[in-house]
Amino acid sequence: MRRDSPIDELLTIFFMILAVGAIISYFAVSSFPLYLLLGGVAVVLRIVQYIMRFL
Repeated sequence: MRRDSPIDELLTIFFMILAVGAIISYFAVSSFPLYLLLGGVAVVLRIVQYIMRFL
């Protein structure tokens, strides 16, 4: 997968949405389990994206 491919851009958008959702859940909702879930999924998604780029 190249850096400017449509799949790469889609994964980046999903990462940003999950990251913003984690921040909102931490400050506005004060739901720590939801924060961990959203943040964890965002981090895993980003790691998978980097692995797909280099392999």
